[in-house]
Order: sequence, then C-alpha cells, then structure tokens
Amino acid sequence: MEFAKQADAFANAKVGDHFFAYEVNPRKRVFLSCSNQYYWDNYLNKGRLYGYEIIRENAPCHLYIDLDVNREEYPNIAVEQIWMDIEKHIDQIFDFAMRIPPKDITKRIMHSTNASKGSMHIIYNIDGYLFKNNAHVGAFMQSLREYVNQHDRALDCVFEKGFVDMGIYTRNRQFRMLGCCKYNTDRVLNDNEPLTKERWEQCKVQPLHTTEELIDMETTGMKVSYTNSSQGVTGFIPDCLKPILREIESVHDTKVTRVHAFPLSLTFACNLRSKLCPFLKRVHTKNTLYAIINLNKMEYRIKCHSTKCKGAETDSCSFGDDMRRNAEDFMSSTVTVPTIRYD
Repeated sequence: MEFAKQADAFANAKVGDHFFAYEVNPRKRVFLSCSNQYYWDNYLNKGRLYGYEIIRENAPCHLYIDLDVNREEYPNIAVEQIWMDIEKHIDQIFDFAMRIPPKDITKRIMHSTNASKGSMHIIYNIDGYLFKNNAHVGAFMQSLREYVNQHDRALDCVFEKGFVDMGIYTRNRQFRMLGCCKYNTDRVLNDNEPLTKERWEQCKVQPLHTTEELIDMETTGMKVSYTNSSQGVTGFIPDCLKPILREIESVHDTKVTRVHAFPLSLTFACNLRSKLCPFLKRVHTKNTLYAIINLNKMEYRIKCHSTKCKGAETDSCSFGDDMRRNAEDFMSSTVTVPTIRYD
C-alpha cells in the first residue's frame, strides 16, 4: 500500500516490512511499507524504476558510499579513479585498525554514469558485522576523511569538492537502489550484471534480520550524532595541548575560543578570535582564523575560515622539545582509534 506521508508508512508497517519511497513526479514521492518480494513483484519487475530504499534511523545497516562527479565541470576527473583512491584507505582502516581482513568483505559496486555525470554507489557487506546505524556509518566516513587528511592530504579535495557525498548519513535517508533511476531519466544504477531479485537484495543498505556484531563508532572516541556533521569532540583538551595553545595565542596575538578534537587522527581544530588574515593581508569582516594541531606530525598550521582564502594555510610550525615530549607521553598511553593503535 502506498502512503502520502513517510510517517504513515512507518506507522502501518507489519513485522518483516521494509520501507521504500517511489518518485511519482519530480516534486512528489509516495511511501511504502512492504516485503522485498512485494516491491520486486509490483515495482522493479514491472519496470517501475523510480524507487529508493528508506534507510531507517537507529537501525543496523551496511557501510554505503555515494560518489558523484559533474563531468562537464570536471571533464578530466573520473569517478572510478576517485573510488580507487579512497578504496585503498578504507581497506587499510578495516584491515589494520578494525582487524577486519579483506577476505571478510564483499563490495557491491554500482554505476550510473553518463556524459554529464559520473556516479557510483558502493555497499560493503562485512561478514559478521553491521554498523549500529547510518549515523555510525557517517562517523566512519568522517574518520576516513581524517585518515586521508593525515596520510594522503592531496586526496582531501575529493571531500572538499563534494565528490564523496557526506550528506547522506541522515535520519530515514532515501537512497537509490540497484536497477533504479531518478524520475524521467535513463541513468539506471547497475552493477554490469543482469538484474535479479537476489542481486537487488544483496545491494540494499539495510537488511531485515540482524545477527551480526554491531560496529559502534562511539567506542573509538568518535561522537556519533545525526545533528552533528563534524563528528568530533568539542572541549576535549589533553594537558599536552595546553602549552601549544599558549604558544599560538602568544605568537599570533589572539585567543583560542574553541577546541574541537578528532580522536581518529589526533588532530585538533582550534577556533581563534583573530580576523587578521595573513593571506589577504587584511581584517575580515566576519571570518576568523583557526589552527590545526597535529600530534602525529608534531606541528600546527594556521588557516582561515573565509572562502576567499581558498584553503590557504601557513607553513607548519614544529613543536618545541618540551611540547614534543608531552605529546609523546600522551600518545604512549593506550589510545585506540579506527585508523591507528597506540599502545
């Protein structure tokens, strides 16, 4: 049965139902609560292709990724290359930090690319594991970005330019399914194999039954929230950070107004009161500076919030001897994060 409102589909669901949205026109979608079999028989198998899976909030799910490239704006960037570049880092996190070997992972890779847009969806089926919910998937993807920023800084542009869509880890997200396309388009999401009910079910984000162990990103120190897109921890200031903050305040004649920690990479983003931009050589009306402190590299840099500065940053400032010793003492304590284990 189709419902005009998503909430009505949830309220009328029976045990064993999945949830779907179907695009009736560019401005209207209807919502369904039904079995996979019903949806397959009455929609996909009848060529009704404008469908989306609703990824229920607070319910276990697989890792899912959406990559998009505007090929008219970026004709020399292939979405497939972006996938290969981030795939290796995801594999490293799973293998070396989360102790999940490659043999336990099946990647469901789907494409819907045409002349104007490169698009891929990737679903990770991990033997014995699901993420606690899609907010935890979002936290994992934020941790991936922190890992990339730490180990492959040039690749951060794929996040900065939105090629990796970080806005899809929201409550009751509608996510296009295998064999489906957007209304009145022919860009069907496919995996280069004949579409079958079994393959379609394998490529869905949310399974019906959950017996797997749940991946809880909060156990790694990440803050997991549907409303907090930064996925860090505000106000966490270890003692080793305090002399570094004092040096930044002294050298740059400013005050630190907020510290936001990213436990995965032992990186701290520190908002500064100063609006005096070292890049444009003038005082901004609204935007302030901020410092990025990296304990792994024993350095910090100053950056600017203004988009006019286009991501400019100062040369790195290395920690002094006392600061290095304090940082080393802090990192020698047992701290487990998704990318690196210090013990």
